[in-house]
Amino acid sequence: MNTMPFNFDRLSNGNVFISNLAGFHSFVDNTELNLLAENNFPAEHHTARLLESRLFIADDASESVSKASLSSAFARRLMNELAVRPIFMIVPTLRCDHTCKYCQVSRASATADGYDLNPELIPQIITAIKKLGAAPYKIEVQGGEPLLRFDLVQKIYEECESALGIDAFEMVIATSLSLLDARIVAWVKERNITFSVSLDGNEAIHNKNRILTDFQAHSKAVKGIQKITDKLGKGRISTVTTVTKELTKEPTSIVEAHLSLGLTDMFIRPVSPYGFAQKQSFTFSMPEYFEFYRELMQEVLLQNQKGIPLVEHSASIHLKRIFNPGFSGYADLKSPSGLVLNCILFNYDGKVYGSDESRMLQKVNPEADFSAGEFASLSFSRNAYYRSSLASSFNFAMPGCDTCAYQPFCGADPCQNISVYGEPVGDKSRSTFCQYHKGMFRFLLDEISQDGPMAEMLKGWAYV
Repeated sequence: MNTMPFNFDRLSNGNVFISNLAGFHSFVDNTELNLLAENNFPAEHHTARLLESRLFIADDASESVSKASLSSAFARRLMNELAVRPIFMIVPTLRCDHTCKYCQVSRASATADGYDLNPELIPQIITAIKKLGAAPYKIEVQGGEPLLRFDLVQKIYEECESALGIDAFEMVIATSLSLLDARIVAWVKERNITFSVSLDGNEAIHNKNRILTDFQAHSKAVKGIQKITDKLGKGRISTVTTVTKELTKEPTSIVEAHLSLGLTDMFIRPVSPYGFAQKQSFTFSMPEYFEFYRELMQEVLLQNQKGIPLVEHSASIHLKRIFNPGFSGYADLKSPSGLVLNCILFNYDGKVYGSDESRMLQKVNPEADFSAGEFASLSFSRNAYYRSSLASSFNFAMPGCDTCAYQPFCGADPCQNISVYGEPVGDKSRSTFCQYHKGMFRFLLDEISQDGPMAEMLKGWAYV
């Protein structure tokens, strides 16, 4: 049997993970890896039929057909990645009542002038959304703190309802919940709106990262979550936990914080090198992060063994990229980049960006133009930044990615590379993005490729 092109990675448990450009994968042992490398895999081997069906090997008679099949499968996977399925982000105000240490968006003071969206521009936004996307539309309202201008949030929703149709869109409000009150809850109740809130562990850690002048950020977030779950239901709130150095010391506090509120869904991520985050001293190495993450996952497993169906969705997303062909809804794990293809942001100042990160780059680099123009006359194709960033984000052609076993399932982040290295490709040997996602794939595949309760839990997350 002749060996077809593939990449591999040795896992710490002794298994070897192999993959090819078509997005097929398998686990082999060291002996099987050597047979593949020697281009001498025996047809009578017990895994030969499996590896042949996944285009890792081919006999002389079918080799040309297998090569054509590999090319066709790669093309099909690439076309799926190129599909435009954006989340539309709208920023009604850059003003915020918090001064979070790791803020990515360089917020404005809650009392500042000139940082709110002109309500007359809202119809232009919705018209652009209708042209750029297709139902069901996903709309996320961001800030700043969008509840400072809840009147604009209401106008955005009502314009969507009128122009797109009541059943044609869903809205998420990304908020700290510090300004949530009974009036807002009552208005939201009969509408297709959910909330996304940061929950960074226990009170001490949350308040250290997410700062209010009255030091009640955690208390207000918890009370807001309780209001939503009591009045609207648990399905109307999701959380995001941003891991800083302080939180790595207390991984179980994240689980405790969620379970104390009756929440069984978590999304854990390391702090990103944008905005104020890259200027702070609370960052950590990726080995430190994965030491923390292993302990966290052991606690998650313990809760599942007790009958509490706790899910960590960052792990779930990485697993689905490998085990669910066609799953490509997460912008960070897209190649080409999710820039424009997975996100379009309408800023408070009338400018359009191809991602939230592009907006952050604009703030840090005002001399460059990272926008795609104004709401009524936007064009991503005319902006050299978007042309070069997207063209440079096909990871199968990137040095360091082209030989990586996780390339078919991973993504590219030209914005982070521009932020750190000054150009869109970056240095994969030093890339935090690369170290994080490769570390996630390795950890999860280490666990799922062997028998045990952790593997069973992860398999349930992979196929949902």
